[in-house]
Amino acid sequence: MKKGECKFMKWQFELSDCPTNATYPVLAHQINDNGVRKGPFYLRIEDLLHALKYEPENFLDADGERQHENSTPPLPVGTIRYSANTSKTSERVTMEIPMKQWEIRYGNEPDTFYTLGFPRMVVQYLVVKSEESLTIKEMRLYAVLNNGNPVNNETPLFIFPYPNVGKENGIVCWGQNERLEINSLVNLERAFLWFISAPFNEDHGVRTTLGIHLFKKLIDDIQNKPFDDEWLMPANKVFGDLF
Repeated sequence: MKKGECKFMKWQFELSDCPTNATYPVLAHQINDNGVRKGPFYLRIEDLLHALKYEPENFLDADGERQHENSTPPLPVGTIRYSANTSKTSERVTMEIPMKQWEIRYGNEPDTFYTLGFPRMVVQYLVVKSEESLTIKEMRLYAVLNNGNPVNNETPLFIFPYPNVGKENGIVCWGQNERLEINSLVNLERAFLWFISAPFNEDHGVRTTLGIHLFKKLIDDIQNKPFDDEWLMPANKVFGDLF
């Protein structure tokens, strides 16, 4: 940077009433004058207040220290972990999906929708780079307890209870959609919607404590009800085992 030039940037802060990490509830992004977005950075409230009150120049990186740091690319909302190989040709993005009721289809009934409760989940994507795009090489899906605790390495994982997901390895079966291409890792926000919007069948079966083995029968029994964590079966692994 030439003497006398000023490097402009701004910060964007988000504070949720139900943060993923209660210890670091402030989600911050740095936006440079050329529109490049860096982050996310997770802060404590006291860190933010202290920086704004006592260290504004240092907090805004007036000395340009951050340009020497390695940061993640822009990531989708809900990301709880990111990793990559040294060449960045293979990236792994792990996200949290809140407990929710989703509209799904079953079998050869394209115009019939069922409202089904889904557990709180962690979904992990393995993305590889090609010359012009990114390809989702693998998607894994597990359930976690909806207990309000942030996900950490010791968080127990549970088997995804519904079909289309391998019960031993958590790998999502995409059927004929073998190559799912995206333009940016941010587009992974849509990938779970692609999974939900595809019709479910009986592939890979059902695994719950209810003892019902046919998914259509399970739909008839629990549709329009919120998911109950008591239905989950342990996967005998923890979140840290995914890495």
